[in-house]
Amino acid sequence: MKSRRPLHRLAAILGCTVALSAAMPAFADDVAGDWLFDTSKFADNDCQISGRITFTQTPVKNTYTCVFESEQICGRINGNLYIKVRQKCTAQRIGKQVAIKTVVDKILDHRPKIPYPAESYLADNFIVQLSNNKAEMNGSHYDAQRQLKARFWRDVELIG
Repeated sequence: MKSRRPLHRLAAILGCTVALSAAMPAFADDVAGDWLFDTSKFADNDCQISGRITFTQTPVKNTYTCVFESEQICGRINGNLYIKVRQKCTAQRIGKQVAIKTVVDKILDHRPKIPYPAESYLADNFIVQLSNNKAEMNGSHYDAQRQLKARFWRDVELIG
């Protein structure tokens, strides 16, 4: 009599594979949707920019509008500076590369308080590359003063 163990193992592996692939999010579009992001640290390793961005596909293929809020948080070296900004942007995908061009829409919060805070924040622009699994983008952040590393990742709820 032959053992049925190998068949049970095969069935278990197949079942796990199906369950895991069902739990993985299906992205109808490679870029559209919600993402989180952050940059490398800067200004004597005391500041970092992070936020949440939403890409919406336009009628033009591989072109998106986007809106996001970002926070620049600095420590004591830079006077505990905190800036929260809403930005509007457009994004263009060419192959795996995504270029994101932004404009500052509104300064939502700024500490310490200063006159004309809108003049103290430069728009966050990015050139990133979409990963093979479509769940992460890595590349560069740039503005008129600096270039930083940037990482975007899908804002996906884990299924438990």
